[in-house]
Amino acid sequence: MTTLKTRMITFITINTLLLCACGQSKTPTLPPATPQEAVECTMESIKNLDLDTLNQYTDNYVQTYHNWLGVPIENEYRVFNELLQPRSKHSRRYQSAYKLDQKIMECLTWEITDVQTDQDTAALDMVITNIDMAKVLETYECQILENMLESPGFGFAQLTADMAELAAGKDTLISILDDSIDDLDPDDLISIRVTVLAFQDNGQWKIHLSDDLINAFSGNMYTDTYTENIEENAEKLGKQLEIKMENWAENFEKGFTNWAE
Repeated sequence: MTTLKTRMITFITINTLLLCACGQSKTPTLPPATPQEAVECTMESIKNLDLDTLNQYTDNYVQTYHNWLGVPIENEYRVFNELLQPRSKHSRRYQSAYKLDQKIMECLTWEITDVQTDQDTAALDMVITNIDMAKVLETYECQILENMLESPGFGFAQLTADMAELAAGKDTLISILDDSIDDLDPDDLISIRVTVLAFQDNGQWKIHLSDDLINAFSGNMYTDTYTENIEENAEKLGKQLEIKMENWAENFEKGFTNWAE
């Protein structure tokens, strides 16, 4: 039951955050001449939130959706999908998403350890390091459980308010991330080994944005594995929340019975 609650919060949190970033174009003068240059260009564009360059040298674009009249209404991308859609860059939601992703990418570093090229394709082994976003999100999820525990009733109204704040402002999550970066130590970083695939498209090297690569530069954000300490804390908070729900239901039943009599 507790694990189900925490997984549910994780699912909501990730899907609220998923693919929210934007940036100004810093397209280089010359296109990448080698797979290594394509990877370096891609990683720099991610760190700087330069989505024009990212889209130019990767397979980020997936497809375009049309309405019944055949008019394009939405483009689909592998990453940064939400803010690649037409919308006001001056909205609070857009600005908060940009600020959050700036913070996430602030600690991003990478190293190419090996390159294997076979004509028009290449495989590059990399070590990608970033702030451990799984730990940051776990801390945030525990805070959500604590807010539910301290609020009246079941706490679902508080959960709804927290999710609305995450979608619109993200101030709480940004604050947690700020604190983590300000007091950064090696345990707050995570290094992930990943093999990146490159290919030539019309004579130009491009990078495939695989799920493993996306997870790596996102600081392991999309893992479904909890750290032991956070798991124990979430379990404890979840049990307290269950007791609260049982007590609330019992009191409600007594009140209803008294009213009926």
